[in-house]
Amino acid sequence: YGARVNASNKVRIGNSSVEVIEGEVDWTYTSDETKRENFLPMDGPEVLERLYNIPVYSWNYIGQDPTQFRHYGPSAQDFFAAFGHDGLGTIGTETTITGSDLEGILMISVQALYKMLREEDEQISRLNHALGDLLARLDQLEQEVEALK
Repeated sequence: YGARVNASNKVRIGNSSVEVIEGEVDWTYTSDETKRENFLPMDGPEVLERLYNIPVYSWNYIGQDPTQFRHYGPSAQDFFAAFGHDGLGTIGTETTITGSDLEGILMISVQALYKMLREEDEQISRLNHALGDLLARLDQLEQEVEALK
C-alpha cells in the first residue's frame, strides 16, 4: 500500500514518515558471479585508508524525533567522494549508499586487516625467535665472563 513507481526500474516504499520496514527475511540482491563483468582488484590498505578518513556520526533524519530515531553511518557525499570512482566507472551517487557497496568496502577492509594481522603475527614470531637466540647468547656470554673472573 502506498508504494510509488515514478521512474523506470524504481519503486519507493513509503515517505519520510516511514518508521520501520520489516520482514521475516533480509533484503536480497543478485550476487551471482556469472551475472557480473569488468572485475577490478581492490587495494585493501588503500581502501582502509580511505575508509578511515570518512567521518562516521550518529544522526537522525530531518523532522524525526532525535530521542527515538537515531542512526549511525557516513554521509553519502563522503562515501561517494572516497569510493564513487574505481578507475573504470562511477559507483553509487552523492546522495545514496547502496548496502552491497558498503558491505563490499567493509569486506575488503576486514580482509586487509586480517592480512596485516597475519603479517604482524609472523613478524612477532620472528622477533620472539631472535630474542630467544639473543637471550641464550647473553646467558652464554655471562657464563663465560663469570668463568673468566
